[in-house]
Amino acid sequence: MELAHRWSDRNLSRLELISAVLVLAILIGVFSRYILVVFSSAEQSMVNSTVININTSLSYRAALLILEGEYEELDNLLKINPMEEMQLLPEISDYELTNTNAVLSRVGGLISTPENYGKAIYSDDDESLEKGKWYFNYVENYLIYVISNRELFTSDLEGLPRIRFRIALDYNDRNLNGLYEPAIDEFRSMKLNAIDQYQWN
Repeated sequence: MELAHRWSDRNLSRLELISAVLVLAILIGVFSRYILVVFSSAEQSMVNSTVININTSLSYRAALLILEGEYEELDNLLKINPMEEMQLLPEISDYELTNTNAVLSRVGGLISTPENYGKAIYSDDDESLEKGKWYFNYVENYLIYVISNRELFTSDLEGLPRIRFRIALDYNDRNLNGLYEPAIDEFRSMKLNAIDQYQWN
């Protein structure tokens, strides 16, 4: 009887051990998922913040060109590398040197190049590109961000997990001819638009 009692206690200990291992595995799985969500959310917020800053700067520049009647320069603004060129100071007139608000209206649209900006490249479907960095495709004139936390990111774009953005003019096309005509159409903004469908899960 004593031997049978010891064997019963032994089986119970094994069962408890298995249960503890299963509970620990579940907790580790839940915690790992939580960590992935936290890092993914932080990366998404960083990307969104960078895009908002660039869009603000682009809209400042575009509105200034329209106010000055330099409509032909809008096309050039659509092709720039915002990471390198949006931080350049525009020329400041003598009037603006004596008018603080006028200077702020120009300088207010400037951004600083993010620390995680890589460089200008000719192809973005390259596995050697670093995760968590921005690049500018100077052949196709679009900005890309290479995803770092890829487990919760999905996209229609094949190959390297990335988001592609192109500068576009947003306006009310009143005569529906597909062209921006300053005398007719209403300017809204100039901003980065995502080229492909993507989702942070």
